[in-house]
Amino acid sequence: MDEKDPNRIYEATEELAESARESYNTAVDRAFAAQESNMRLTRSFFEDWADTLQEQAELNRHTMESLVELAREQREVFQELTRESLNAYDGFLNSLFSYYKEALEEPEEPGTDRR
Repeated sequence: MDEKDPNRIYEATEELAESARESYNTAVDRAFAAQESNMRLTRSFFEDWADTLQEQAELNRHTMESLVELAREQREVFQELTRESLNAYDGFLNSLFSYYKEALEEPEEPGTDRR
């Protein structure tokens, strides 16, 4: 065996070890980068989800406020319509009462029998 043989074996072993170390470091770096990317993606998903949920809640609040306002306006219109209907019915009853009152108060013509 030659003196160069152990040196070459040592150098080859060193190169192999260095290559393995670099491959391992690259794999670890990529794993950390993938984990960081996944964390950013997850954070982004939840932040977007929270923002979307907040926007939906705000939209629901505005919709409910609109519905409450619409219900109030409809109630006011219904109350006015009811008031006008009652006034018209009251006027109708008053006109009937006045008609019968006038009919009873009319002087009786001679020769007519009131029964």
